[in-house]
Amino acid sequence: MSKFLTGNDLDNAIYDTIWEADRILMIVSPFIKLDDYFKKLFDRHLNNHKLHIIIVFGKNQNNVRRSLSKRDFDYFKQFQNISIIYVPNLHAKYYGNEKQGIITSINLYDHSFKNNIEFGVFSEQNIFGKLKPNADNDAWNKCREIADTNEVVFIKRPVYHTKKLLVTLSKNFVTSEVIVDHTKNYYSSGHTFETETKKLPDFPLEIERESEDLKRPTRVRKEAQNPSIGYCIRTGKKIRYNPKEPLSKTAWLSWNEYRNPDYPEKYCHKTGKKSFGKTSMSNPILE
Repeated sequence: MSKFLTGNDLDNAIYDTIWEADRILMIVSPFIKLDDYFKKLFDRHLNNHKLHIIIVFGKNQNNVRRSLSKRDFDYFKQFQNISIIYVPNLHAKYYGNEKQGIITSINLYDHSFKNNIEFGVFSEQNIFGKLKPNADNDAWNKCREIADTNEVVFIKRPVYHTKKLLVTLSKNFVTSEVIVDHTKNYYSSGHTFETETKKLPDFPLEIERESEDLKRPTRVRKEAQNPSIGYCIRTGKKIRYNPKEPLSKTAWLSWNEYRNPDYPEKYCHKTGKKSFGKTSMSNPILE
């Protein structure tokens, strides 16, 4: 059932939506400014790699700092599993998690919560209710569509090591990894906006890598090595040995799309052994 809220009731519903989020938290707000109270709410999730936070902000294309300051942007970048999207013509506001949502007039802005008269419509549902057609589900789906089709600014995802057991798959959280960061395009003095060819749905919700089994190292005799033969650090196929060009032509074309010299690759250029993400263009050879 939906409820019309204003004043403290609206404020508390939004605070609860942030605080009680477990699996997903979506915030759509053209203007975002966090005071200490908001940060205390978000700090609850600072080390929660299971919670996917989606931040959608907008407006002020010529001065993005007016919509989301660099300080608050850097604060959000600390979270383990977060996506930040920029929408230049955004005016709508919405706050939702897997249990409830609020269609409202209020920005995630400390001044608005302290001084403005704001309205909102609150809906609380269980997981099965999310399948039913209603205003909140329509709002959630529309906001997700906006997030999925606009410009990705920053994405950070949890990394898990997986290991096959007899009948199950073991998965352990290891760290979080930034896979997209266009911050400089928005906050540098000569900033430019580039249309990202890949959108939010093109990126994984998590990163899985096989855990490395510890084995006794094998000594390789120098005379057994052929310095003219190397291995592509992405595919493992044999190529000419050259640490400055450790990718096959096909793999290089794929890498060249983003040109991230530290992007984790799969193989050692010198030995062809699996590197489990420890090699990259800048470090193609295992120690």
